Amino acid sequence: MTTAFNFLSEWAGEEAWKIHILNKVKTNCDIDSFQLLEDVLRLIKSKEKLDKILDKDGEYLDETVLVIDEINAPHNINALSSDVRFSLGKNLNIFYGENGSGKSSYVRMFRKLADNYFTSERDLAIIPNVYTEEPIDKPLLQTVEVTYSSGDKKKNEIVDINQKHPALCKINVFDSDSVIPLINSDLTFSILPKGFEKFQIISDLLDSLRNKINEAIEAMIVKRDKIFIDSSYNFIREELEDIFKGVKDYKKIKVYLDSNYPRSEEYEEVIQEIDTQISELESSNPKDKIKILNAQKTKLVSIRESIQKLSAILSQQNLEKVNELIMEFEQKIQEEREFNESFQKNVSFLEFVNNEWLVFVKAGKQYFDSISKTQLKLGEPCIFCSNPLNSTSVNMIESYMKHVSNSNKGKLNFLEKEILKHDVTNVMIAFAEEEVALFESEKFIERIKSVIQLVNRNIDVFSKSIKSKKVIDEKVVLDVTDVIQEINMEIDLLSDRIGNLRKSNGETAEIIDSRKSLKETLQKNEKLHNSLKLLEDWFQFQESIEEYKKVKSKFSTNTLTKKQAEAFKNIVQGEYLETFNRFAKELKVSNVELKLVPKKGETMRKKYVSSEEYKVSQIMSEGEQKAVAMVEFATDITIRNDFNTILFDDPVTSLDYKRSEMIANLIYQLSLDRQIVVFTHNIMFYYYLYNASAKMKNKENKFFKVDEFDKMNKGIVSESFSGRLENLKEVMKKLKAQEQTINSKTCFGDTLEEALKKAYADIRTWCELIVEEGFFNNVIRRYEPNIMFTKVKDIKGDFVNELASVTDLFEKSCRWMTGHSQPTETQHIRATKESFNDDIKYIHRLYEQYK
Repeated sequence: MTTAFNFLSEWAGEEAWKIHILNKVKTNCDIDSFQLLEDVLRLIKSKEKLDKILDKDGEYLDETVLVIDEINAPHNINALSSDVRFSLGKNLNIFYGENGSGKSSYVRMFRKLADNYFTSERDLAIIPNVYTEEPIDKPLLQTVEVTYSSGDKKKNEIVDINQKHPALCKINVFDSDSVIPLINSDLTFSILPKGFEKFQIISDLLDSLRNKINEAIEAMIVKRDKIFIDSSYNFIREELEDIFKGVKDYKKIKVYLDSNYPRSEEYEEVIQEIDTQISELESSNPKDKIKILNAQKTKLVSIRESIQKLSAILSQQNLEKVNELIMEFEQKIQEEREFNESFQKNVSFLEFVNNEWLVFVKAGKQYFDSISKTQLKLGEPCIFCSNPLNSTSVNMIESYMKHVSNSNKGKLNFLEKEILKHDVTNVMIAFAEEEVALFESEKFIERIKSVIQLVNRNIDVFSKSIKSKKVIDEKVVLDVTDVIQEINMEIDLLSDRIGNLRKSNGETAEIIDSRKSLKETLQKNEKLHNSLKLLEDWFQFQESIEEYKKVKSKFSTNTLTKKQAEAFKNIVQGEYLETFNRFAKELKVSNVELKLVPKKGETMRKKYVSSEEYKVSQIMSEGEQKAVAMVEFATDITIRNDFNTILFDDPVTSLDYKRSEMIANLIYQLSLDRQIVVFTHNIMFYYYLYNASAKMKNKENKFFKVDEFDKMNKGIVSESFSGRLENLKEVMKKLKAQEQTINSKTCFGDTLEEALKKAYADIRTWCELIVEEGFFNNVIRRYEPNIMFTKVKDIKGDFVNELASVTDLFEKSCRWMTGHSQPTETQHIRATKESFNDDIKYIHRLYEQYK
């Protein structure tokens, strides 16, 4: 069999988050909406798969039925007497009483307890007994002792009527306040076959999730909008808006800024330079400024040339060249050292060889070279001692000459001179303090001074290495390309500034505007780059907001409502329409159109006449409206299989006697399956119900009379075992007792007034009965629409002469009786003991004549 859960499963489909919600609802557990939102968001993000829980037949259907067994001791509920105690039947219970007897107090009590009650006045306040003389220091509890059955359990409890009762809230109520809502409002099917209530629960959950995620979105929007709320961001609002629109991925914000809003690496200097230029251009004496700028330019040119010259000396190429000379020099030194060591070995016979001796030998070599003599001969005189040379002396002198020939002294001197040519000891760059004062940019000057210091230091290292004939470390090599470029830029800038200062006023104004515009652009770009972290935060909020909005759209109830409509049409609609039409036919209701409208997980039903723009209350009479409302109420009770207690409060007010009898029959039919409690002051309706229930003897059908003992003790309930109410004889008996009370010496003031009101309520009833029994001789009865033709001949025709007097007495009783307020024009009139005695005298006479 197809159930509502089949349609709910179709709604959930394969979406894990929907299945999760459906499973939660199926388990009937308390659902934490915050936790549910976390679970749903996680499932949507992770795209996790879930298995569905299978439906179980018969689950979730509340089959407990409420039956009220006994009412006892109402406390502080209007003027109801605390001595009240009565038992109810399980089917039809009818309470009859005159106005002011306390019936309405019981109705209010039941209404206060009931949840299933269509009304435009739900918040009902029930006051305590205002007639009591006891001081009220604090609010009094309003309670009633109730014995009731709920399912197979019977309980007796003292119930606070101002607190919701889990069982007694199942009472259903129909009264005059129910009519307009029942015929004009779009009503929901509050209880439907198994599973239908889950549509509304899920719809409410979706609404709750949507509200909570909307709250989260609004909270994120507030946080996002606070990021740039500070007034310091006002001047970049337009740029921010462009960024918000242009950037699609917050991770690419930095790239977007670099591309569209480039920042200056030397922002402070650039801004300072622009300010300086603007100040210069706005100056009233540009000639002095031109002189200063020319001096700056000249100095920078000088520094540039010095740095370029020194950088050439300290270049890698020059360093390699000098190092080659130094290394060659070191090599020759080593060779010289080796020759000297060799020579020393050759003249080892000498105790000491010094430089003088070496000079002496070199002089001899020079002499031989001058005379072009390359070889010595034996016997020749020695140039040193003039003695003839022997072979040993020849070999020794030749050895000396050979050593001198192999010496590097000449080469060493040459190399030393070449190396010293590169000495730049006295080449230093100077930057006097008075020259520094010419420049505006402190950072630029510090940069130049730092470079000069580095160059001078490296030159010093270079010079020391030259002097010591040591290989020069490559660390002294300088690459001043950036510095030269920076100086060239500054020289060009100075040239531009000098040129601008020589322009006309008009040209100067344009340049000032362009500089100010450039400054503003640089400031905006710098502000944007400094706000990178805030921009990333903004876009992360925005991304989360967009994600939440997409999720929020998933919580729409449209598809659920459509699925509920399908389920309703498939399972309920036919039965509802058939039931409504059946009850409408029984109450002779026609021309009422019905429309079923799906809405947010429910199906609403609406009624109209001819066209949807015409409500039932706009077209039909008051009696017809009440009949339509009764049809709707009976259909609702039937379609939702509600077998709990129903309370009817005078349901036939404004109805003609024919439709009143139909409604009595309908109420009786409803009572066959559930407990019904009816309160009425309409004697005809009372007997319609009596006659309907009299057809079948049922001890669970009971009839009650509601009376008042005095103004502080109302709602006294007595059970009439026959169901028939008082006759003329019984009323006369009550009037005689009242006559004695009213004419007693203790009856005066307020007591007399209340006694007269009570008496005239019974006189009103006496007027009805004297006509019924005395005039018509029971041919026509108050509670029966039919005439007993067999007894028409027994009508007492001479009673016609009394009709005017009885009518006057009846009208007077209606004004003076308890429960009826007088019309405005007679509000100053009150019943008196004298008028009562005149009237009771007339009553006695007429009764004796026609009893």
